[in-house]
Amino acid sequence: MAMKGIQSGILLKKLNYSETSLILHFFTLEDGFQAYIFQGGKKKKGNTLQALSIVEITAYRREDSDLGKITEINSLFVPQTIPYHPLKSGLAFFMTEVLSYVLQRSDKDPEMYTFLEHEIKWIDDSDELTNYPIWFLLKLADEIGIGINVENPNGLTFDLQDGVISNQTPSSHIFVNDEVVPILIQLLDSQKTEMLAKHIHKTHRRHIVDHLISYYKIHISGFKTPKSLQVMQTIFE
Repeated sequence: MAMKGIQSGILLKKLNYSETSLILHFFTLEDGFQAYIFQGGKKKKGNTLQALSIVEITAYRREDSDLGKITEINSLFVPQTIPYHPLKSGLAFFMTEVLSYVLQRSDKDPEMYTFLEHEIKWIDDSDELTNYPIWFLLKLADEIGIGINVENPNGLTFDLQDGVISNQTPSSHIFVNDEVVPILIQLLDSQKTEMLAKHIHKTHRRHIVDHLISYYKIHISGFKTPKSLQVMQTIFE
């Protein structure tokens, strides 16, 4: 027996399945993470299925299968700048890689979907992006319940295991104690516009992102350094 339905989804990953078909991973409003095969998808919608595409999916799924079949995809939001702007497209690839690891086993989460939809539209419309990868990683950590806690506003040690910044040096944990920890404290106490406008040296930005990726590796099962990280770091310098 097959179940058919229409969903709103954000594209996280696009994999070649055959000469004409694709396997697509979405985070959907209705059911969380979903994987589909889209037969003939390269010919039908190949150019419109970009990283972070927001689409309406018509699909059906057999009860004994984890992989549904898409019959139709239509855009719900057509980005005006993300696919054509090197900084934004690089950022989109980085975000989809991070989200693929974070959301690959997720159930329905309307708040997360709304957050991501808002951010995608914000990126498409904004030019203030230099510190955005840091903001995104910090905000996403909050959204999934692994937000960083500042125990001491003058702390110099970021305990990656416990997610705490303090002046206590952990004896058996993984931690960082360098010049970017005070900057990270400032950022954690900032609103979005303030954080994005803050001048941070490119070396410090890179170190902060590297620390946050290490943090995600500890707290998200199966999380790996995104392949797009180096490219994203380079274009954001």
